[in-house]
Amino acid sequence: MIVFKNYFNIVKRHLGIIILFSMISIGISIINTSYTNTESYESEMPKISIINYDDSALTNNFINYITKKSKIVEVEDNEKAIQDALYLNKVDAILIIPVNFGIDLLNKNEPNLKIKKSTQNISEYTELLVNRYFKIAENYSNIGMTEREIINKIEKDIQNEIEVKVLNENQSDIEKLALYYSFENYAFLSIFIFIIGTIMCIFNNENIRKRNNISMLNPKSFSNQLFLGHMTLTLSIWIIYILISIILYKDIMFTINGLLLIINSLCFAISSTCLAYMIGCLIKNENVISGVQNVISLGLSFISGCFVPIELLDPNIVSFAKIFSSYWFIQGNYDIVKLSTFNFKTIQPIIQNFGIILIFGIVYFSIGKIIVSKKY
Repeated sequence: MIVFKNYFNIVKRHLGIIILFSMISIGISIINTSYTNTESYESEMPKISIINYDDSALTNNFINYITKKSKIVEVEDNEKAIQDALYLNKVDAILIIPVNFGIDLLNKNEPNLKIKKSTQNISEYTELLVNRYFKIAENYSNIGMTEREIINKIEKDIQNEIEVKVLNENQSDIEKLALYYSFENYAFLSIFIFIIGTIMCIFNNENIRKRNNISMLNPKSFSNQLFLGHMTLTLSIWIIYILISIILYKDIMFTINGLLLIINSLCFAISSTCLAYMIGCLIKNENVISGVQNVISLGLSFISGCFVPIELLDPNIVSFAKIFSSYWFIQGNYDIVKLSTFNFKTIQPIIQNFGIILIFGIVYFSIGKIIVSKKY
């Protein structure tokens, strides 16, 4: 069992990375599942100062519009006071409206409204508010409307607001558990691709393989011990995540839902290990593994519903995500927590989902084997 022993000597050298990845992933999972949901949404209003040199009806209507959308702050009309207010973040933006601004706008003379912004991000929102108003005004002016007609039209248009709904207002513990398990997608991919990929690069090093070829070690034994090492590492990390979920959600984990989540997680852990094995067979340079690990773990987490709820993603992205096991794992978690009746008919789709995830693993592993046979 010399290969198996050396396998875990390599793991020990990277134990710090494994612990770091695990702590970060588990920490974020716990934070994600323990936050307090808000029941309403209220947009933040920017602090704006207006210095007005115009007295047209259109300008006055614009000022009323800005006043309703922001917190008006008085600032003296001199350069030093303006700079101090912006530097000290007393205001997010200062609007300077020149003389005859309203008339110039109506006559299409490209009026020069000055916007001085602070370094705060919300200052960009001020520019959006201004552009929204005057883009509407410009469109109506281009079709020949009078000032009063434009004002009446704008007042109707700006009453249309986007309704913001807060998702998952009353998130139950079992939904939080699904979120915890879904975050394993990022954790498992990060850890397994980095560690298994690195180990595969080491064992597939040309010098090491030549030594193995002239040694008494049977190639089949070498392959079996390497596979045993992969599975031992996988199950060890998987068990840690399961134990933490039991500690956090003891009541739910000892239910059929909890059991199905555990099985789904095991299937994905095996599939992730096979993916990591395939990547390790493809890549020879250890230094490349870290970059590949970040791209794959983050990329699949974003498109499969780990970081962003699947209902908020573009349908084309969701369709693309279906060619990876991550999508089926995460969707499986949410399908499992929705189960309230347990019989063959309701559980059959979940079992089929397990099979799909494992099939992905078989495909990844087979591709890895083909790559190895072609290389060596």
